[in-house]
Parts: sequence; structure tokens; C-alpha cells
Amino acid sequence: MSKDKRPATPNFDRINPASCVNARLRRLHRMINTAYQQKINPFGLRGSMLSILFIIGKNPGINQKTLADLLVLDASTMSRDLKKLMIKDWVQIKKGEDSRSSVLSLTDEGYKLVDEIAPVWENLHTKVQDILGSFNLQQIDIITEAIRSNMEDIKA
Repeated sequence: MSKDKRPATPNFDRINPASCVNARLRRLHRMINTAYQQKINPFGLRGSMLSILFIIGKNPGINQKTLADLLVLDASTMSRDLKKLMIKDWVQIKKGEDSRSSVLSLTDEGYKLVDEIAPVWENLHTKVQDILGSFNLQQIDIITEAIRSNMEDIKA
């Protein structure tokens, strides 16, 4: 097939990749994530791992399913990240009141780590928050809730 000749693609011709919501959100995520990763890489962490540490530290005794739901992480990512955090002795898992469930908590080393990383995170968070402003941050929350409350329709 020559460069000038291509098959008819009426469905594809209607598509404008620049308007793709997913692509826009992924672009934004990559920009923000790059900045955060540069700050937390020296601590041996990835973004999802830091979120896990922060949530467990603020909610000792949280279970893995609740944590995964809060962070919108699939079970395999959650398990993989938790395993890494346990190997580094930052997180521990204990049996809950119901023997079928487990609860998560930070170890003393985990608390030392989050206390050390908190000012680094807070500095970057404040910069990004100042750049975005309160209106745009509220819009992010509104967009997030709109998507969350309509996921069934979106997936259908």
C-alpha cells in the first residue's frame, strides 16, 4: 500500500486523539508523578508505595482490601507493593479479629521513614497546591467524584 493510498476508515477518521480524556489525564499524571518520583526515589519508594505507607500510618489496623479500594489499586499491585514494604521492614501484617482477615500497620522503621519523608513530600505538595490553587484542587475532587460515582456506566 502506498503512502498516499490508505483504506477507508470512517470510524477512525472521526477520532481526534488530542481530545482523549484518558490521554489528557495520563499526561497530567506523568508530569506530576515525575516530580514526586524524583523526590522519593532516594528513599527507595515508588508513588503507590508512599501512598500505602501514608494511609497505613494514618490508619493503623486497616485491612488490605480497604486500602486497595482507597487507593484504587488492583489486588496484584497492592500485594506486590506490600511485599516490598514488608521486606524492607516498614509494614507488618497481623491477623485481624476475624482470622480470615489481616490488618496492616507500620513498624517502628516504617514510622521513622514516613517521618523523614514527610517534609520532602510536604514541600512538593505545597508547591503543586500553590500552582493549582484552591479552585482547581476542588475541580479535581469534583472530577474524581463524578468518575467514581459513574464507573459502572463508564465500564458498560
